[in-house]
Amino acid sequence: MPQIIVKGISEEQCAALSVKAAPQLAKICDCPSNWFVFDLVPSKFFTENGAVPHYPVVQVWWFSRPAEIQDKVAQLLHGIFTEMGFADNQISFHLFKECDYYENGESF
Repeated sequence: MPQIIVKGISEEQCAALSVKAAPQLAKICDCPSNWFVFDLVPSKFFTENGAVPHYPVVQVWWFSRPAEIQDKVAQLLHGIFTEMGFADNQISFHLFKECDYYENGESF
């Protein structure tokens, strides 16, 4: 935790993302890099015209952090996707309440 759910990229790209992003995310968020989990969810985009090319869609699930931290995380991920050759990407942030998050049956 934080959990980073990723759609629209390949397994190889997600592996490269995790290697590059985790240490930098750890510095931004002031926590160990092994707290970041990258969860690749295979998906396809469709419009009324059928399947269309995909771009990265990311959901970051975590406990509340200041807006400046959130902005830095979004900028970091956007930069990595740009380096990977993606013109577009979408990043959204979702909050867990500590009382609603359990790890190994124990609430935070």
